[in-house]
Amino acid sequence: MSKPIGLLVGICFLLVAASAEATEVGTRRTFGLGVAVGTATSLVGKYHLTPDSAIDFGLSFWRWRRGCYVRRGVRYCDDWGDNYSRGGFGVHGDYLWQDNLVRQRAKLDWHIGVGGRLWHFDADYVWYDGDRRTAIAARMPIGLDLTFARPNFLELYVEAVPSLYLVPVVDLDFEGFLGIRFYF
Repeated sequence: MSKPIGLLVGICFLLVAASAEATEVGTRRTFGLGVAVGTATSLVGKYHLTPDSAIDFGLSFWRWRRGCYVRRGVRYCDDWGDNYSRGGFGVHGDYLWQDNLVRQRAKLDWHIGVGGRLWHFDADYVWYDGDRRTAIAARMPIGLDLTFARPNFLELYVEAVPSLYLVPVVDLDFEGFLGIRFYF
């Protein structure tokens, strides 16, 4: 009778110990790299300064192709004619403040931040009324981060980012991302 009770106590101790520290992300593992999809496809990184603050950064790629298509035997083309494409690349950096919402076997945090973005578009892209190919924006990312006890190096996140473009014209835009980071 004492062996089953000892085994039960040991299992309960392991379950309590496992849920006490849901993840190593932000504590023992402070640097993560990954990818995000949404407004643009991005290679992203995050470095935790403390468990409650981090620096988020990324390199984004954007390509949009328009052209002609055939539907029911009729050829349709957009305003730019055959096979028009445009795109660009961008970099962003943000300072994030984080706070915990749920801490069980998985940990759910929310974050808000402040930062900036620089976009550079290809030669075919015209921003509004001129031949301006570079844009600069102030960003305010707001999102949710989900980390796990197993695997303890993985973070999934969703983020909405209101962006105020200041160059070449003043404009408000909203970006959205769904991403994954692997921590080292």
